[in-house]
Amino acid sequence: MNIDVVPPKKRKAILVISPHELTRLEYTPGGNDLLLSEQIHLLVPSDEASSYLEKKLENSGLLEEGALLIQNPYDSSDYVVLEKSASTFALAKYLHFTTLCGLLGAREVTVEQIEVKTSTGKQLFKGSLNSSGVTGKLGAQSKTFEQIRNQLEIRSTFQGGNPNIEEAKAHLNKYQLLSDHSMTSLIAQRSGSNPLQSRELTLSLTEEFKQNFKAIADIKVPVYLDLQAQIEQLKKEVYEFTLTVKVEF
Repeated sequence: MNIDVVPPKKRKAILVISPHELTRLEYTPGGNDLLLSEQIHLLVPSDEASSYLEKKLENSGLLEEGALLIQNPYDSSDYVVLEKSASTFALAKYLHFTTLCGLLGAREVTVEQIEVKTSTGKQLFKGSLNSSGVTGKLGAQSKTFEQIRNQLEIRSTFQGGNPNIEEAKAHLNKYQLLSDHSMTSLIAQRSGSNPLQSRELTLSLTEEFKQNFKAIADIKVPVYLDLQAQIEQLKKEVYEFTLTVKVEF
């Protein structure tokens, strides 16, 4: 099947699989869960990719057999390998947020506090993931935590200017972020004759990713045992990142 015609909601995840393994699923216990999944697409790579999405995945080096790819919640034609998905999409959301602030005429965006939560507890970081002023306790740190620690920008500055309300709305619409109240309320408060000058708000970096991760969280991948281990490990390492952010206009 040409993957371009598969609705985005039916390819929240893509499992790259060989023809042999696809046939094997029919006779493997638990295989029907994958074959009948409404959100996971089983992709057997073509000898010569013809569809737009398959070519994009091939050019990105993502068509290795056994790869489990998670859909970008902000771009349904973009995918990331399972082990990098949580941190990649969390950082992508923060980039979309700072871009929005720039479109609204911000001069400075500063992360005041970071809350990191897992099933074992939560921890607060004041201004930096390297901060010593923390409260609470988490379990062992994961790859996701380390990747976000190394790449999250605590402070962003802009020249400042008048808000471009229409472009800001278009940005949220394009990247499927109109359901984020923190972002839409910022647009509303920068509109009109008395626009907002300063705002402190909370921003979840992981809410949308969790929705896509649900597509694969409870499946079994009987044909790729090492992949199943990755899924189970990521389930243990799912972090919720919530930022307290101050925006100055």
